Parts: sequence; C-alpha cells; structure tokens
Amino acid sequence: MARILNIVDARWYDELKAVSYYGETELEKRILQHARELFPHHYVFPFKKDVHGSGETTPKRPDLCLIRRDLSSWVIVEVEIEGHSLKHVLDQTRVFLAGDYNAPEVAEYVRGQLKSFCQKTVSVKRLTGLFSAKAPSVMVIVDSENAGWLEELNRGGVDVCVFEIYKNVRGHYVYRTFGQYPAVVSEEAHCRPHQSMPNVIEIVGNIHLKTKRSELEVSFDQLLTRWTPFEDNGKKYLRLAGRANPLSPTDSYGLYRDKSNRYFFHRS
Repeated sequence: MARILNIVDARWYDELKAVSYYGETELEKRILQHARELFPHHYVFPFKKDVHGSGETTPKRPDLCLIRRDLSSWVIVEVEIEGHSLKHVLDQTRVFLAGDYNAPEVAEYVRGQLKSFCQKTVSVKRLTGLFSAKAPSVMVIVDSENAGWLEELNRGGVDVCVFEIYKNVRGHYVYRTFGQYPAVVSEEAHCRPHQSMPNVIEIVGNIHLKTKRSELEVSFDQLLTRWTPFEDNGKKYLRLAGRANPLSPTDSYGLYRDKSNRYFFHRS
C-alpha cells in the first residue's frame, strides 16, 4: 500500500483506493475541485456531450474539457480509474481523436459550461472559431500509474496524466500528480552535452533561469532533476547537482520554462 508522509502536519496519508471505495465520479469531482492548481493556464469544466467518430455507430461521451485561457487550443479529457480495461480506454479516445465536432453546436454548449463552472463569458462566435480551426488534443487522467496504458495511449497520440488521492485517518487529503500535464511555454532554448565535462550541458539560446537556493529544478519524464547554473567564456551551462543523470550524453534536448516558472527537458 502506497503512503505519503506530509511534512507540514507530520502525518501519514494512505492511498485512497487502499482504504476506501470510489469511482470515476469521485475522481472527477476532486480533479475539478483542484482544477486551478492542476491546470493554471486553462479553463476546466465538465463536457458531457456525445461525440461521434468516423465510422463509429455508437457515440462516446468524455468527462472534461480544457480550454487555454488565451483561447488558442482545447483538450478533451477522459477520466479513468485503474480497474477499467485498456480496450475500453482506447475505444473511447479513438473516437475523441477522430470525432465529428459540430463547431456551432459545441460552441453553444461550451459557452454555457464556461459561464457556469468558470465564471467566464465568451462569445459563441469566438468559440466557434476555435472549434472550427483546431481539433482537440486528447488526454486521459487516471488514478494510478500504468506503464502499459502510457505506452499504448501515447502511441495513439493521447497524453496520460496521473492523479493519485491520499487520505489520513482524520479525513484530510493530499494528492500526487505527474505525467503529461499541459504546459504553456514562455521561453525555450537548445541544450547539448559538454564535449569534455561529464554531467554538464550547454544552453544554446536565451532563457531566464530562476533558481531556488542556487539550484534549478527541471522535470524530465517523471523525474525531478536539480542543476547548478554557471557561465564560462560567455556561455551558459548547467551542472547536474546529483549522481544519476537521466539525460543521454549522445542526445540533444530542449529546455523550456512555462508561465508558472517551471522548467522541463524534452528530447529535440
């Protein structure tokens, strides 16, 4: 049974599915309760509208929708619990990826959802323009990590996020999140390994580095790495502040900073 020690209150929290029963409705409710923290640059609201896929006779209904706050992109979200079969999830997301979204009809529905759940008023015309111009990306939020799901869903073009719930005996909750949560990039730069110094990468490009106690925290896949920035002969570098370097010495990477001043690597 997985547990988390919360150093703020010095109490242990147990994974909710090990000490209680819950379903998708409860999971979805908690995601919506913490939507602003999970998706700070998106509007998040329930999306309970049937989607018809090309060649599919039975429509599928997603759970949530995300719209970027600048109204430049949108995401259809399927909320799942671990007990469901991968086939069920693939069947759902396959329809969402190739869905026939009637832009004016969806715009009318989403306008009401935005007003009800996000206290945001957007014109039908502007929403219709978004849904006509761009197909949604598709994301699955699941309550437990599953490598098999990640591989299969990523292969089909679906992002996977994990949202784990933990509870202590006093009825208080904490959450553990990781995975492919959407990021709104503010700055980016190339990175390449130093030719002679191990565990050192050169930053090629302009990106502002905001460090914590002289170290920069950078996410890579599901790992949080720490680096010490330094300069030499007018060039910027990062030196690994640890023993195990997850970056390959033969690959190049992009370094990104999002609007929440979080940093992450991505293979380029």
